[in-house]
Amino acid sequence: MISFHAILRGLTATFFAGLLLTVWTPSADAFLKEGHFWGGAGVANVNHAAPTAFGWWGPRADVGVVFQLNDFWRINADLGASHHFQLRPDEEEDPIGPHTVVSTAIGARYALDVFTYIPYVGLSFVFHPMGPPSSQAPAGDPFSLRATLGVDYRRSRTLSYGAAIEVSAPLLSPADFPHYSGIRVHVGYHFRRF
Repeated sequence: MISFHAILRGLTATFFAGLLLTVWTPSADAFLKEGHFWGGAGVANVNHAAPTAFGWWGPRADVGVVFQLNDFWRINADLGASHHFQLRPDEEEDPIGPHTVVSTAIGARYALDVFTYIPYVGLSFVFHPMGPPSSQAPAGDPFSLRATLGVDYRRSRTLSYGAAIEVSAPLLSPADFPHYSGIRVHVGYHFRRF
């Protein structure tokens, strides 16, 4: 069950993220820049609740959109889900799981968009309708911060390929860092805005 304090923290973080995006208004020519939709697949690890040192890996799928503000800054939003199948670490113990993680995120990226290969780093606020477990929320932590390190290869004006590594820290239990992580490959379709 989500506590009142968890909801209050989530609303406060969402308010400040919205305030940052409102204050950080792009210039008029930023609206001539491009954006892109992307879809990807990979694997995710529920780190904190993992019954073994190897972790609790499962398949993952993501979709998102990225809007370019200028040559280096972008804002992004995405939706993702992973499924972690039931594990039986020891035949004498009860099985663990299955567990599904669903996430929605909004964040910012800094990209070195001067090469054919475009490396980027990002930071996102994540809300989990179905979250990865943490010590304070064994059924699933609802809020986290996610750091992303990725690279895109711009194949043509409208198509790119990429890969990314993501690591999340729960807001309710920061000592559980990392509590969820993932690796993905993705394909992007680029478009001009407005």
